[in-house]
Amino acid sequence: MRLSFVKMHAAGNDYIYVDGARRRPPSIDWCTAARILADRHQSVGSDGVILILPSESADFRMRIFNADGSEGDMCGNGVRCLGGYVWDNGLTNEQQFSVQTRDGLVELEVFRSHRHVEVEAVMTGPRFRSEDVPMRGDVPPTGEMTIDVQGHEIPVHSVRVGNPHCVIFVRDPWNVDVSSLGPLFENHPNFPARTNVEFVQVQDRNSLQVRVWERGSGLTRACGTGACAAAVWAMRKQLCDSPVYVEMPGGRLEVRWDGRDDLRLRGPVHEAFRGTVIIPRRARLCDHTDTGGFNAQPGQNEG
Repeated sequence: MRLSFVKMHAAGNDYIYVDGARRRPPSIDWCTAARILADRHQSVGSDGVILILPSESADFRMRIFNADGSEGDMCGNGVRCLGGYVWDNGLTNEQQFSVQTRDGLVELEVFRSHRHVEVEAVMTGPRFRSEDVPMRGDVPPTGEMTIDVQGHEIPVHSVRVGNPHCVIFVRDPWNVDVSSLGPLFENHPNFPARTNVEFVQVQDRNSLQVRVWERGSGLTRACGTGACAAAVWAMRKQLCDSPVYVEMPGGRLEVRWDGRDDLRLRGPVHEAFRGTVIIPRRARLCDHTDTGGFNAQPGQNEG
């Protein structure tokens, strides 16, 4: 079975996109397929796989599968790249449109300059309550607490921005062994749904340096919701003012927040390349979760 795809990235946060808005994607085990396709040594390589689908409640719908095969709720850079794809490929003529995610509706706006396409996402407002993140333990209403990691009490700042985040302020994120510490926080028992982890350094009133360990994908060059989580907490602690420019290893993202529910993420998106890839037999099991919006007859699937 051959699968057509487009590889896109935003600040180096890269995803494999399957256009299911015009043609139903194959009924395969997408969890297994994502693990195979995301392998950077034996396949295309990416932080995950994103399906672009029709929606009954929005202009488009997104399903995201992380590199470990788990299905995600939301991805800030992923949904922004989706916006760039559907606009560049004529799936919409509107510069403003909506995308349905597992965490709710996201509004997108596309801006074209002479150099590149930028996409702004109106994110779901940040949520700090422990049941929303979710987070176990006696979490204060502020969301700030300490957790025990290998015998050390570490101050963390929890928030949900489309998915769970754990923000840790450090002197220099480049002196942090993110590959070793990231999994300890991601899989900490205080986070029943696991968590993304941001190691954050405040540069000045409008800029941060951030490195991210992404839930389900590991060390990444950027993370859109992670940039939002870091900026929100920097503003909440009155360390920064909106807008906040978040520098990550793959590039810079802009975050604006009004202190309540209006949270916006903006930055360039890029198409890297297109191609086809052979789906191994072990992934060709019927995916029992939906691919949405189709009444396809046998033989309509790609491949």
